[in-house]
Amino acid sequence: MYNRDKIIAVMQQIYDESKVIKPYVVVAQPRRIKGETPAQNFDGHHGLHTDFLGHSHGFVNIYGEKVDVARNYLIEQAIESGAKYMFFIGEDTVVPWDAFDRLHKTAEANPHSVVTGVYYIKLSNAMIMVKNNDWISIPNVDPGQLIEAWQTGMDCMLIPIELLKEMKAQDPEIPFCCIGTNIGEIPFIGEDNFFVHRLHKMGIKLLVDTNVQCLHIDLASGKYTAHPSVDLRNYQTNIPITTPLTWEDKQYIDDRWVNRLPKGSNHSNTNVEDLIAAGLPVKFNMGCGRDQIPGYIGVDKYNPTADMCMDLMDLNLPENSVDEILASHVIEHVSHVQAHELLGKWHTALKPGAQLIMEMPDLESLCADFAQATHEERAVITMCIYGACANYVSPETIAAGTASPHVWGYYPSIMQQILQQVGFHHSEVTPQQGAHPGKNFRVVATK
Repeated sequence: MYNRDKIIAVMQQIYDESKVIKPYVVVAQPRRIKGETPAQNFDGHHGLHTDFLGHSHGFVNIYGEKVDVARNYLIEQAIESGAKYMFFIGEDTVVPWDAFDRLHKTAEANPHSVVTGVYYIKLSNAMIMVKNNDWISIPNVDPGQLIEAWQTGMDCMLIPIELLKEMKAQDPEIPFCCIGTNIGEIPFIGEDNFFVHRLHKMGIKLLVDTNVQCLHIDLASGKYTAHPSVDLRNYQTNIPITTPLTWEDKQYIDDRWVNRLPKGSNHSNTNVEDLIAAGLPVKFNMGCGRDQIPGYIGVDKYNPTADMCMDLMDLNLPENSVDEILASHVIEHVSHVQAHELLGKWHTALKPGAQLIMEMPDLESLCADFAQATHEERAVITMCIYGACANYVSPETIAAGTASPHVWGYYPSIMQQILQQVGFHHSEVTPQQGAHPGKNFRVVATK
C-alpha cells in the first residue's frame, strides 16, 4: 500500500527543486491600462496561449508607463532573471501557437541576431522595413522567408539576453529604448528606432521569420490586421477574434490609440506580485524621489513619477519575497517609533541573505563638526541635521504643505543596534556613495 505522506513529501521535494530553476525565456509585456484584458495569456503554467515546449519560462509586465520607460524596465528585469532569451509581446499582438518554437529555432541557428515575427500596423502594412541602396521600403512578407530587416517593431521580438548585456556594458548611460519628439531639428524618434539603431551599431542582425505571422488586434472589438494567409485556428486568445479591420474603422482605431496612451507612473501600478510569481528579481528604491534606477521599483509618496506613489508605511510585501531594498536618506524622515516598525517590515519582506542598504546623516560626526565650524558652515550643518527645505523639495510639494524635515537622527553604532533588534544578523558600516551634503554613512544589513 502506498504511503500518502511519503508521496506528498516527494512532491514537495520536486517543487522545492523547481524553485532554483531559472527561466530559459522571459516573456515581457508593456501594458497601457491595468484593467483591460490583454489579447493573450503568457503568465504561469496553465492556459498559456503559446507553447514553450518544456522550456522554463517567466513573465513580467508593467502597467500605465510610457512605452520607452516600460521597455527599459522590462529589459532590466529580464537581464536580472538569469534567462537566455527575452520575448517581447505586445498586449494587442496575437502570436501563433508555435511562435516561440519557430523564433527560437531561428535564433539558435543565427547567433548574434535578434529575431522577430511579422507584425502589422493596424489598417496598414507590416511594420518591417528593409534598406536597398539609399531607399527604405517594405518587403514581401509572405510565409517561408528569413528577411534581414533594417527596422521592425518590438511587439513580437525574441532577444538573446547576452546581447542586451553587451549593449548595457557598451554604455550604461544610454537607455535601451528612448522616445524623442521635436528635439532640435529631430521631429520624432520612436523607442523601436532607438533600440534597433543600437543593434546596428553593434553589428547585430535583425532577422524576420515570416513563418511567424501575428495579428494586431483591437482589444475592444476583436478586429485585427494581419497577412491574408493567416489561419485563425492557429491563434488562441483571451478575447474572441472577429473580422479584419477595414477603412471604416480608422477613426475609431485612431481615437482608441490616443485615448489609451499611458501618461506615465503616478500611482501604485507596478505589479509586484507578477515579478514574484515569475521568479524575477524584486528590488526597491524606497523614498526614491526623482531618482529612477534601472531594475529598481521606485516608491515615493510625494513624487508622481515614482513607480509606486504611496506612503512607505502602507507598502505591505509578502514575506521572503524581496531581493534588495535601497533606502537613501529616508529613515531620518520617519519618527523613531515608526522607524523600528518600518525596518521590521523590510526585514520580513527580504529573502534570507538579501540586503537592506541605507544611507543617512551621521549625527555624531555632524555634531562634532558643528563645534569647530564657522557661522556660515554651521548653517549648512544645521540643515544636514534638521532636514532640507525648498532646495530639496519641489514647489508643488511645498505648496501642498509638504516639507522635508528630519524627525530623528542616527549614528553608525545606534543604527547597527536597531538593525540587530529588528532581526538583521549582520550589518556593516561603509562610506557614503550617494551625493548628499554633510557627513553621512552607509549601512548594509543582511538578513
